[in-house]
Amino acid sequence: MKRCCFVLILLNISLLVSAEELREVEVKAKQALESQSISDALPKQEADLVDGLILNRAMTRVGHRFYREFVSAYRDIGGYSSHSGLSIVERATARSGSKVTIFHNRKPIYITVVSPASRNIDGQAAAAASRVNQTLRQNKKQASWAQFLDPDLAPDEF
Repeated sequence: MKRCCFVLILLNISLLVSAEELREVEVKAKQALESQSISDALPKQEADLVDGLILNRAMTRVGHRFYREFVSAYRDIGGYSSHSGLSIVERATARSGSKVTIFHNRKPIYITVVSPASRNIDGQAAAAASRVNQTLRQNKKQASWAQFLDPDLAPDEF
């Protein structure tokens, strides 16, 4: 009888300790959430935006698979991550499969058609990742040289 009471007392003490620890964890979690900024307001500086974001706007299973394989291949090749965001948009058609367009700053930089019967979705996504990475790097080089080609600047003003 004494053993049974002793065990029950130990169980009650352990439950009280765990309940107090649980309350402490809840308070810390609540404080952490309050300290995070979850506002929908526009960021004050453009540098506050997320770089390297790849949005998925696919609608079908084939489009979602293309997106997953594209992101995987893009990360595997060490894709350019300082872009201001890519969007993968799928337009599904019943006749020819899905038209997948990859946008950068709302401009299409890669377009392909993916058929649901195709077994080469992985290859298409890898080729798209390579081409998009090449295009983004080329755009960055052109942008860096564009400052020297400004017609408002004379040669002595460089």
